Amino acid sequence: MLGELILRGADAVEARDPINPEREGYLNASEAMSCIRKQWYARNGAPLDGPENWGFARRGKHGEIYIVDRLRAANVPLLFAGNEQVGIADDDLMIRATPDGVLLDMEDETKMWGVEFKTIDPRTNRGNLPRVDHVTQLQIGMALFEKFRDEFPELGDRQFAGGIVVYMNASDFNDIVEHKVRHAPGILDKLKGRASRLFKAQSADRLAREGKTAGGRECQSRCRFNGVCGVDGAATSTGQGIAGGGDLSALRSGYLDAKQAEENAKAARAQAGELIKAALQQEGVTDMDVDDGSVKLSTRAGSVAYAKVVKDHLPDVDLEPYRGVPVETLTVK
Repeated sequence: MLGELILRGADAVEARDPINPEREGYLNASEAMSCIRKQWYARNGAPLDGPENWGFARRGKHGEIYIVDRLRAANVPLLFAGNEQVGIADDDLMIRATPDGVLLDMEDETKMWGVEFKTIDPRTNRGNLPRVDHVTQLQIGMALFEKFRDEFPELGDRQFAGGIVVYMNASDFNDIVEHKVRHAPGILDKLKGRASRLFKAQSADRLAREGKTAGGRECQSRCRFNGVCGVDGAATSTGQGIAGGGDLSALRSGYLDAKQAEENAKAARAQAGELIKAALQQEGVTDMDVDDGSVKLSTRAGSVAYAKVVKDHLPDVDLEPYRGVPVETLTVK
């Protein structure tokens, strides 16, 4: 009985502070990399499979409050956090974010850091952190702060040195890990096509089932539109055929969005790699055991560009007899 009353009370509390309806008119940073069909359904009144489970969102909100309060108690210079959070919207690109805050560098007054605070299940595989969608969310927030910094004089002349995603174990608040993320000002331009597709689509049929394409995990655990989407064994065809533009439009969208996700993952991997190199250099070693594995930095000789050698030193040699079979190249824009 008390459980039902707690949930009813949670609904009542949240009803006092409803989600700003203006958020629905933008690609929101917190869900930018989620399935584009899911986002379209949520904005267009599609029928849900069942009631929404807001438990994880509530956990995250209270975890964020805890982290912000403790940082302020430690006299950390944190702007636009907690009850001072701001929503930043780019009306031209239709992209919006509500960053968790901006941390002023305590050692270098010319620098600042964007921050995102997350709670994680204790069973989370930390080798998969930071999550790509969290990295993208943080990068969008920093890019919007940078683009509209005239509206935030508190930032002064400080420049973003990068961002920090903080993960707190939901079952042990003393268990906290953090990951640095590079500042990516160009991410807004990279995502403007995705935002345009989301809001110009008259039907979800023209949008790729990204959740299903990625293996279905998002469909199973974080989506309530499986019925209307038809992910349970339904074909990805829209019935319009290539000539009608249905299949090809959806496939093109899926290709471009997957490409963006891949670029974000590569950027996150490169950032982690640079931090590992820096840590090894700081310790003055080239390899180190970490947890149940290890990290090692080695150097190998560069490859030889044989084609250039021949071209530079044997310009009269006919290379056509040595040319390989033609290779197909697909260009999608």
